[in-house]
Amino acid sequence: QYIYYNNGSDPGGARREQEEEPPMSEMSGANNRDLKYKNRMLILKLIALNQPFSRISLASCTGLSKMTIGNIVNQLIEEDLVVEADPPDQPARHCGRKPTLLQLSPRSPVLGGILLKRGYCQTVLADLGGQVLHRDSFSFQSGITRDGLLEQIAASFTGLRRQTDRPLKAIGVSSVGPVNTLSGTILNPPFFFGLSDIPIVQFIEQATGVPTYLINDANAGALAEKLYGHGRDVANFLYLHIMNGIGAGLILDNRLYAGDTGQSGEIGHTSINFSGPKCVCGNAGCLELYANLENMQDKIEKLSPFFADSPLAGRRPAWNEIVDAGNQQDRLAICVLDEFCQYVAYALINTLNVLDISCIYVGYDASHHGTIIEDLLARHISSHVLYADYQKITLCKSKFGGDAPLIGAIAFLADQIFNYDLAFFQDT
Repeated sequence: QYIYYNNGSDPGGARREQEEEPPMSEMSGANNRDLKYKNRMLILKLIALNQPFSRISLASCTGLSKMTIGNIVNQLIEEDLVVEADPPDQPARHCGRKPTLLQLSPRSPVLGGILLKRGYCQTVLADLGGQVLHRDSFSFQSGITRDGLLEQIAASFTGLRRQTDRPLKAIGVSSVGPVNTLSGTILNPPFFFGLSDIPIVQFIEQATGVPTYLINDANAGALAEKLYGHGRDVANFLYLHIMNGIGAGLILDNRLYAGDTGQSGEIGHTSINFSGPKCVCGNAGCLELYANLENMQDKIEKLSPFFADSPLAGRRPAWNEIVDAGNQQDRLAICVLDEFCQYVAYALINTLNVLDISCIYVGYDASHHGTIIEDLLARHISSHVLYADYQKITLCKSKFGGDAPLIGAIAFLADQIFNYDLAFFQDT
């Protein structure tokens, strides 16, 4: 017997590993069913992550026989999980039969995603391939109660469900940390309007009747990049999350490292100045005390007389405006962003030196294209990381920008489905 597997991101990189033959007493139908389940999930994963995909490609990258591929695909079509897509137009000179392509059915189950940030919440429905189908959002302010926030989240998600009759398999909640993924509780995020100990998983499950799971927003961003983004073929990388705070998600040996309770990657609350001011988390000189929007706005006000021609001068611009101006080579913006990136680099250098990671994806909001953040971070990091002289450190903007943690709520569920931790098929 053979088990065929592939991470779904590299159709040509499947491997075949011989399975040890079990003792006669253990050779039962359950073993065959498990193998069939894994092969069926592998085929569904390859189609979902590479759609449209042909039967020939499936056979080529898994090593399974054409007959086995055909049987599995036919079963997926019968269950309305997969449909045949129209083949792309080919040049007139092309001879031969056009391959039949496969993609997820427009009636296949969907996954729900919720992203909870400071003052802002987004909800989405997406398919197994990460394609967002419906979305909603709302803002909230200081004074909101815990119950009031939960009711708004439930109302937003209920509104989304009315827009489709496709079955909903599970809901992923991506939230600002710290969170306890084991208890499904948002603990005590700094600057979160005094809200703490929010039983988000229990509430959403009771309100929707759907299995719900919680993940830290930076970890979610890392999973989005690994499953659907630029990091699909990268075994080890760090996802740097710059939103209402600074966090990191770690992919190590192709798997998310979340820690014992899902709180890994809180680099925003690592100290870069042991004699610095006390942070609300109890630590001294935390990164977020130095690298934050308010400090950037204060510096812009101080430097405005020297950069009177800057579009930022005399204002307290939003994050997007500063980044966009920096990408337009505005000198005031670059000056402010350079200091911000220098602070962030202090924390990143410590992390990289411990883990020996040479690839970083950066997720943040921006209105226009540009790499000013990545360029400045690379300059500060490359001159201090111990192994920088021997291995190039690559920094790249996340494929999803500021939406990475939201897409990551979906990726978190899909990853569990693909790894058999969350039932997906009708007979499981």
